[in-house]
Order: sequence, then C-alpha cells, then structure tokens
Amino acid sequence: MYGNEKLPGVEVSEQYRVAEGSVWRGSYESTWFKVVKVPGEVKEGLIVKENGMTGVYSPIAADDIITATANLPGVRLGIVADKKAEGTALIGIQGQVDSNKLFIGDTAFSGLPDNQKINLNTQLEAWGFQLID
Repeated sequence: MYGNEKLPGVEVSEQYRVAEGSVWRGSYESTWFKVVKVPGEVKEGLIVKENGMTGVYSPIAADDIITATANLPGVRLGIVADKKAEGTALIGIQGQVDSNKLFIGDTAFSGLPDNQKINLNTQLEAWGFQLID
C-alpha cells in the first residue's frame, strides 16, 4: 500500500512534510512506524536492524551493508524516529527519509565510501525507504 491513495512523490498533498530538521519527508500516509525494543540509547536517524530470534533492534554496522544484490533484502532495517521509554524506540519501517540525517553507528551516511552509500541505498529501498537529499 503506497500512501493509501497516492504513490509517494507522485503528487504533493497539503500534508507534505517540509519541517526543517526532520529525518522524515513525504506525505504522512506513506510513512509507517512501530514501537520496538532496543538495547540501550538510540538517536534519531540511526539505522537499526532486527534480530530475528529476539525481535530486538540494534544499530547496524558497516558489515551489515550488503555487498551484492544477491544478498537482498538482508536483515530487516528500520530508522529511529524517536526514543520512547527505557528499552523502546519508535522506528520508521517505510517512507521517504533525508539521507543527510541518517547514521550508521556514529558515522553519518554522507561519511560512508561511495560504494557503501550505493549498497545501503539499495538495501534501504528493498525495505521500503526512499532516500532524499
């Protein structure tokens, strides 16, 4: 389901997000969130992965970035939207995001080598994210 009635980015509605400083872009209907367990402190824009055995989401590392499309979609990814309570966070699981506000651990997305940026972008697209500059 894309934007309930519209494909993201095809039409701009009155609810289009343009708030300065937000990781999230696009129409509200095209962004999906859920509350998950996390193993400690997380910050907005941090890319996290799900542990399929425990359901806990932890920050990804450079080793979690795919190196070939044969490895798609890889582990389930999300992007931290907000810390909720101790041990939980609100994460986005689909939507348009500002690539300049994303982090892999302490490294900004813009600080990755070009090949890792391309591979991570492909991996995020496989999970329903669209990166926007």
